[in-house]
Amino acid sequence: MTFKNPILLLFVALLLALFNPFTACKKDKLLTQGGDLSFSTDTLKFDTVFTTMGSVTRSFKIYNTNNKRIKFDEIKLEVGDTSFFRLNVDGEPTKNIKDVELAPNDSLYIFVALTINPTNGNIPFLIEDKVLIRLNGTVREVALQAYGQDAHYINDSLLTSQTWINDKPYVILGNIGALVDSGEVLTIQKGCRIYVHATSKLYVDGSLRIFGTKEDSVMFQGDRLDRDYFGYKDYPGEWGGIHFLGNSIQSNLNYTIIKNAGLYDAAVYVQPHKTPTAVNILDLNHCTIANSAGYGLLCFNSNVKATNCLIHTCGLQNVAFLEGGNYNFQFCTIATFGGLGINHAQQPTAAVLNYRDVSLTEFVGADLNATFKNCIIYGPLDDELFLNQKGTWAYNVTLDHCTLKRNSAITNASAPNCLINADPQFVDISKWDYHLKSTSMSKGAGIEIPGVIQDLDGLIRGNPPTIGCYEVF
Repeated sequence: MTFKNPILLLFVALLLALFNPFTACKKDKLLTQGGDLSFSTDTLKFDTVFTTMGSVTRSFKIYNTNNKRIKFDEIKLEVGDTSFFRLNVDGEPTKNIKDVELAPNDSLYIFVALTINPTNGNIPFLIEDKVLIRLNGTVREVALQAYGQDAHYINDSLLTSQTWINDKPYVILGNIGALVDSGEVLTIQKGCRIYVHATSKLYVDGSLRIFGTKEDSVMFQGDRLDRDYFGYKDYPGEWGGIHFLGNSIQSNLNYTIIKNAGLYDAAVYVQPHKTPTAVNILDLNHCTIANSAGYGLLCFNSNVKATNCLIHTCGLQNVAFLEGGNYNFQFCTIATFGGLGINHAQQPTAAVLNYRDVSLTEFVGADLNATFKNCIIYGPLDDELFLNQKGTWAYNVTLDHCTLKRNSAITNASAPNCLINADPQFVDISKWDYHLKSTSMSKGAGIEIPGVIQDLDGLIRGNPPTIGCYEVF
């Protein structure tokens, strides 16, 4: 049969095209290279402070902004099977799913669930993971954040005068952390535990008063409590540290432990006061600064006193006095022998300078008055104490009844009755035990200091006393 009518021929062709089963069921073409995606959020936050065990679910959407169908290579949790989080993708509970398809200009819900027992002290305070979305070989990600324990959470906060009590932990979070405002006082009672996130610090522009005791010390450390899972619990540089700013004055820390800090510069950083003052900016009594990635105690033209303190295992100087200042250290042990993440190969344990270099040819400074009495400054280097002065500023340094590791002659400081290169015989530096053995030459080699009766352990000092923060009997 032959169709001679051209209009009728065109009509038949259109009908065949419309009802051709191969044409009608043909899917959108699959995008096999590249591809654009957009997301309803880049960070999914579970911002509830958990008070009871329970499951919390949040969601986000992925948008296929392409005009072709896409097939995800994989959608998974970065941590994997051990993650605290779990996913539901396209109705399927999972932690890792492949070959999920999405039509052009369509969206896909990703549900994220989390179950936490907030009273479990073995989980981190801030639980983090990522949802990784891989499309044609390119990976996008959505961050997941949740609070893991019931605690006081301080997130980029400006603090007025207040008292922290030992009812539950304090967790400092955010890109800055917490700032004690100028003229305000943060009081921390005995037994408090303060956990600080990696990006955060405690800044003090007012005063910090800590009233720890031997039985109930106050602890500052990072918020990663799951370190034991990876085979270690103490790693330097887990958080920023405590930073005393230019208006800070009359801060007093008693029986305080500051460990695993120094991510950016120092575990304890003291700036010069904005106006000259004879008042102490910081008093440290029976304190421990341990395992800092940078400096232990870094001071610029400050007034600082330390009594019965242990400062050990730091990546840079345990103690550094720069640009002058007034310092009084008594019965302190300052020592570094290296450790996990700490390479003690070049930097001496202590540095005492009346200047600070601002360039290769320029420096600034101020008068320096520093006294070390009954202190140990020790480590494996030939010279663990660096003494240097520049300019016309005063340089008055006294080392009285100290145990020092120093092969070079001391020409710019007074050092009466010191033990030079006499091994203090620490009990076990691998376990951070800086007590002295009974055979140590530092035993009974100190001089009495009025008002200083107890050592770091709370034991009564001998007569004559032992050099360092611990008494030996």
